[in-house]
Amino acid sequence: MKILLLAHEKDDHAAPVHWALTQAGYQAECRGGVSAAAGEHASLTFNPKPAVALGAMIVQPGDTVWFREPNHSVLEPTLNGAAKFSRFWQEIISMFELLPARSINKPTASNLIINKPVQLRLAGEAGLRVPATVVSNAPAAVREFFDRYPDGAVCKPFVPHIWQRQDSKDTAVAETFSLTRAELPPDEIFTYAPAIYQQRIEKQFDVRTVLMGKRIYSFALRTPGNSLDWRFDAAIRNLDVEIISTPAEVEKALLTFVEASGVCFGSVDFAVDRHGRWWFLEINEQGQFLWLEEYNPHVALLQKFCAFLTADEDATESLEKRQGLFPSLLDYDQAHPNRETSDFRDATADASFKSVEP
Repeated sequence: MKILLLAHEKDDHAAPVHWALTQAGYQAECRGGVSAAAGEHASLTFNPKPAVALGAMIVQPGDTVWFREPNHSVLEPTLNGAAKFSRFWQEIISMFELLPARSINKPTASNLIINKPVQLRLAGEAGLRVPATVVSNAPAAVREFFDRYPDGAVCKPFVPHIWQRQDSKDTAVAETFSLTRAELPPDEIFTYAPAIYQQRIEKQFDVRTVLMGKRIYSFALRTPGNSLDWRFDAAIRNLDVEIISTPAEVEKALLTFVEASGVCFGSVDFAVDRHGRWWFLEINEQGQFLWLEEYNPHVALLQKFCAFLTADEDATESLEKRQGLFPSLLDYDQAHPNRETSDFRDATADASFKSVEP
């Protein structure tokens, strides 16, 4: 069995996973693109069945492909070369889910579920609680929504981001923020700034849930001021991560959602209201998860994820049963004392391979 990690070797999730897999004796390789350089070639062959070769690795039945950051980089600097190799790389990627190998996640499922309205539709149909939402740049539609929720709505960007200055500790976050009917801008602003508007959930705390097949791991995220958006607090390491149980009805609905969406891995965000009800906010099908272990080493997500990658697709045994085969994130840190710490810590010159969007 081989594991192909579609990401640059310095990616802050692929690097620890690759190390842990090889430490456990598995053959694993990172690949973030293709180029003219030796060892970075690729081939698609049909003789008569299709096969994919990346460098010296040939993807075979029983192998696993993790689509971590498949579009992270194309290893060709010239403009014309970049266009050619980018298209070639996309042709390679599109073939993987047609091979008799395991895909995490299949590109077609990823391309569907990355869309926020699709997520909300499938989540509601699966039985998860979904806040009232409008996605729009039409002033009338937005104002009508705020007529229904004049004091209890939030605005979200389509993609949250964290920026960190390389010469200081300064951090800027494009985060969810509260907005009232009285604070709405002139109509023209809406037309140039499409956004997601949602009913505000009066929450006790947030939850980040990590899906690995049919295994579900949930973690309460608490900030000192119960922030509307926990990402800024995470960026300044002002966050507590606690292992919690997932309510049975939420787990059942979430598995229904997984089946409908076609994804087998991802990070899901919930808000838990003051009555203990879980509200689905979004899923990132390749969302960050190792940062949870940096806040709480007991979560052992690196070991669980390696057990997930190397398990049979239809395996029923718990990941905990096999996680001991793999070293922990702490082991990785000790083996790489000068590595750049991931996700929410200081940005460095190698920030192009750091995942600061959680």
